[in-house]
This record gives sequence, structure tokens and C-alpha cells, in this order.
Amino acid sequence: MEYGLYIHLPYCRSICPYCDFVKAPLHHAEPERLLSALRREWELARAADGEAWSRPRTVYVGGGTPTALEPPTLARFLTWIGEAWDLSRVREFTVEANPEGLDPQKLSILFEGGVDRLSLGIQSLEAPALRALGRIHTAESALHAVTLARRAGFRNLSVDLMYGVPGETRDGLRAGLQQLIALGIPHISAYPLQLEEGTPLHSKAARGALAVPGETEVIGRYEELLGILTGAGYHHYEVSNFALPRFRSRHNEGYWTRRPYLGMGPGAHSFDGRARWRNEESIPRYFERVESAELPREDRRELSGAEASEEAIFLGLRRSRGLRVSRHLAAFPAAEVAAWRLWAQEGDAVAASPPGRLRPTDQGLFLAQDLASELFARTDRREPQART
Repeated sequence: MEYGLYIHLPYCRSICPYCDFVKAPLHHAEPERLLSALRREWELARAADGEAWSRPRTVYVGGGTPTALEPPTLARFLTWIGEAWDLSRVREFTVEANPEGLDPQKLSILFEGGVDRLSLGIQSLEAPALRALGRIHTAESALHAVTLARRAGFRNLSVDLMYGVPGETRDGLRAGLQQLIALGIPHISAYPLQLEEGTPLHSKAARGALAVPGETEVIGRYEELLGILTGAGYHHYEVSNFALPRFRSRHNEGYWTRRPYLGMGPGAHSFDGRARWRNEESIPRYFERVESAELPREDRRELSGAEASEEAIFLGLRRSRGLRVSRHLAAFPAAEVAAWRLWAQEGDAVAASPPGRLRPTDQGLFLAQDLASELFARTDRREPQART
């Protein structure tokens, strides 16, 4: 089975106030216990699923901050991956990293351990925006991390940015993008700031202690970065992702095209082509369940044919390639497909071209979630929830 392997390492040196991922501060970390639990989870998964997950095509290690691990622990972790899975067919091996704590020793361990792609969580190159986001690195240390990664041998680098952030300026955003372009960063992911309920930043905004840019300003920032990046030769291939030729994220494309993936670690999600499930999100409970020889999986849900088709449409509208009508819409009545074609012809968010496809425009990509809602509302359908 062609699939992607995701492993979640939840520990961070500092907890960002906007983050709602499964995470824990490094001073509460139990790295050896985590590695032992991951080994045990893999044993339990093989006992349950056989060899279905033995040969991944992509590997992605996220968090948390995987590079927050101490060098010996990081090296043992990568060695275990190479021993536990057959990596002979892997086309991309990504590890997330933050600028702080990324040094030549860790970069050497990553490179020698088979990692060929780094995803750097820079978020901004403006000091006020970094402070608002609670980041502990500076613009200078972020750019230095890029230099160190290049020296270590990494050519496939991705940078995460956020826009619509308090303290951000138009000139600062432009200057930051130009710096990254000048450095030859081949992949840039850019996300609007989302105030997730339950996070400190959401609470701060709710009580009026944080001035958040309005929708018009956020759209303006999106249009700004879109113009700069596409003008520099980057392909806007997904809602939040821009890549130079041959540098698209293969692992994430697996999510968007509904290829199977196995998630390991607390809170990780999985999809085997028919059903979706997630792992226990509580880190202590994850440890307890695995150490009791229990697979930490829950909320398993088999998808019906209609749900799978709707999900394919929802995900397809996030990609610039869009949907192939004969493949993704064949399960729907002809009258519904005709209504969608007419909708595409009448608006400026979806294009019915080339023939046989429904493709979001740049405006449509920014409004992908709303676009799916409007499409399904045409026939009183409800768009499926994103689970990746």
C-alpha cells in the first residue's frame, strides 16, 4: 500500500499562545518514555494490521518541535525509524524544526539520519509580530537557521509563515518575503492567523486585550503575498502552499488526494483508504494505553461512498488543480453536476476549465472552506469536516 507515515513528537521549548495542537512544554518531557511508547505502538499496529504499513512513500515528523529533543535522543529516534520501517521507497522525509535550538550538531544528525526536507517554523520576520505570536526566536536567528541548514546539506527547505498577525505591516511582510525569495527557499506555506478557542491568544482577543487585523486587511495581506510569490516563480498549488518547480510537499499532497496515511504518537490521525481514526490526545493517557498493550486508537469511522466523494470534492477545492468531473463527481446525480457547472460559469471563485474540471481561482482558493459550503448548499448537502 502506498501511504504516508506521520509521527508526532509533542514537546516544545516554549508553548505558542495560538497553538491548539497536542503539545507539552519541554520541562515536562519524558523523551525516553515517548520513544518506548512509539516502539510499542508500532508493535501493536503491526499485530493489528499486518504488514500493510511496512513501506511508506513519505515520512513526516511533526509536533510539537521534534528538534527540541537532545541530540542523542534525536539520533536514536531516527535510527529506530530506519530499523522499524522499510524506507527503500521513501520519496520525501520531512522533519519540522524551529529556529531556536537548531544547531550544526542536530542538523548533521538529521541529514545523516535520512531526512531530506526541513520545515522551518519561522512565522514572521517582524519583531512585533513575533512578540504577538509568543515566538522566542528573532528574525536574525531565523535567517541564521536557514544558513545553517544549507551548510548541513539541506536543499529542500520549507518555511511556515503567518499573516494577519497583530504587529505585522505591509512593508514588513513584503520585505520578509523578498528575503526568503533571495535565499532561494523552494517552498513557503502561508497561513492566516486563526484564533482557536481555548488558546491564550483567543482569550486575549476575546477580552479586548489584543487588536486583531480585520477581514479586509487579512485579504489584502493574502493578495500581497500571492502577487509577490507567484511573481517570483512560485506555484500556488494549494490554499496555503507555494512551491518552486519540483518542490511541492509530497507528503501533504497525499492528504489532499486522499492517499492512506498512518499517524503515530499522541493525537495523530490516520486513514487507510476506507476509514479514519485518531490516537488518544492526552499524552499521559496515550502512555498508559500503549504501556497496557492497548492500541491508542479511537473514533474510527468508516466512510460511505457518498461521504468519500464529498470529502474528495472538499479537498479538491483546496488545490489549484481542482476536480476532475468524471472522477470526483460521477457519484452525484447529473442534475447536481450540471448545477455546479453553471455555478462555476456564473461566478469568479471557480473556473470550469480546462474542460472536464472544476478548478478554484486564486480568489476561490482563499475562500476554499466557504466555497465548499456554497457548493454543497446548492443541493442542500453539507461539506465534510477536514480531518487532515
